[in-house]
Order: sequence, then structure tokens, then C-alpha cells
Amino acid sequence: MNIIPTILCGGAGSRLWPVSRELHPKPFIRLADNESFLQKSFIRGAILPNVTEVLTVTNRELLFKTKDDYREVNSTNTKTSFLLEPFGRNTAAAAALAALYVAKQHGEDAILLILTADHLISNQPAFQQAVANASVIAETGKIVTFGIQPNAPETGYGYIEANQAKPITSQQNTVGYEVVRFVEKPNLATAQTYIDSGKFYWNSGMFCAKASTLIAELQQHAPDILNTAKACFETSLQQTTDITQVEFDANTFANVPSNS
Repeated sequence: MNIIPTILCGGAGSRLWPVSRELHPKPFIRLADNESFLQKSFIRGAILPNVTEVLTVTNRELLFKTKDDYREVNSTNTKTSFLLEPFGRNTAAAAALAALYVAKQHGEDAILLILTADHLISNQPAFQQAVANASVIAETGKIVTFGIQPNAPETGYGYIEANQAKPITSQQNTVGYEVVRFVEKPNLATAQTYIDSGKFYWNSGMFCAKASTLIAELQQHAPDILNTAKACFETSLQQTTDITQVEFDANTFANVPSNS
């Protein structure tokens, strides 16, 4: 099973201004142990079993800062590759371009593990088990999203309702649930009903799928994003001499719709 951790590193993190700003966004903020959010995300992906490459989608202005951060913590000498955006186009565009890249470099059956660049996850064994479970489901052609067990009626997060009556199993073990629906940032009373029901999880923003699955789902549900991403990807490849560092052509990238 070929898993490519794919870190989406973008955004100025305005909620943490002035600590986080345009050329020093939240992922680069150093924590008490002197590691940045981005470094922790890189380590989290790089030390997963059988991972040989970490892909990062980021702004081209942040390339050298990102490389510096990785160099400090890449003790396993894991290969790094970069897709460089001239400006932000949100999650769907980044995921589409990453899927096209992984399909070209690793084959359509390779699994993308889409990670955010600003999460703190203290329990690495639990994370690795969640990735292992997600990979089993992703192999069947599904997109897997990672839910977090909520401990409070938080109104700042999106929620996922799980169909707990129909668990997904592997070797008689529950590895996930079908998603009933996604809910964006509810009010406090609604969030409390979600907590009380026991059926809802916080939406982590991380997900996992085969490259072919992402491409097929985009073709069905967002063909404008996929088709413009393909045009941008093909044009950009013609302009690059280093496949591990693809800078997207600004003119064709501007045609990719911005959608989360």
C-alpha cells in the first residue's frame, strides 16, 4: 500500500495576528518545544509505516521557509516534493492538483493522506491506527474523513454525523462509519444536541483516498475544478525541469475555482 502524506500549507492565519501573518503564517509558529506546527505535521506523516515521500502544497513564497523547517526534523531523510501555488485557491483546488500529481508519479491506486499544517495531535499511536483504518477503507474506493470525538459543544468547528448503525468492518473490527451528513459550525444549542446524541464528531479537515477516487469524484461533482486543474497541471509540467518542485502557471491557475 503506497501512502503519500500530503500537507496543505496555506493561509495567513488571521485569527492569530500579529503572531501569524502573511509571510509567517500559523504553521510556522514555534511551540514550547521549539517545533513548529508544520514540523509536527511533517513528522506525523513521515514516520508512518511505508512512507517514502511527503508532498506539500504551499505558496511559492513559502518554499524556502518550508524546506528549512523540514530540514531541521527530517531525521529519516524522507523524500520531499512541493506543489507551489502563486496564490490561494482553497482546499478543493489543492487536493485536485495533488491527486493529479500523485497519480502521475505513483499511479492512480496510490493513497493520498491529506493533512493540515496546523494541527496538534499528541497521541501518535492513535493517529497511526486511524490512518491504518482509513487506508483499508480507502482501498475500496471511498473517501475517508477523520472525525474527532468531541468533548464540548464547540461552535467553532464543523461536525460530521456518523451512521453508527452501519459500521464499516475489516477482519471483524470496526474501522469506520458511513457519513450521514456534514454540518458547518452550529449554534451552541444545536452543538449540545450533537454531543448528547453521541453520533457526531468534529471535522478534522483531514481525509484519505486513492488518487483515482479523488479524480473520479471531482469529475462527477466538480468537473470545472478538475478540468481547470488538469489544464494548469499540464501547462505547469511543460514549464518545469524538476518534477519534485512544480510551480503552477499563474495564468492557468487563476482559472481554477476557489472552493473549500
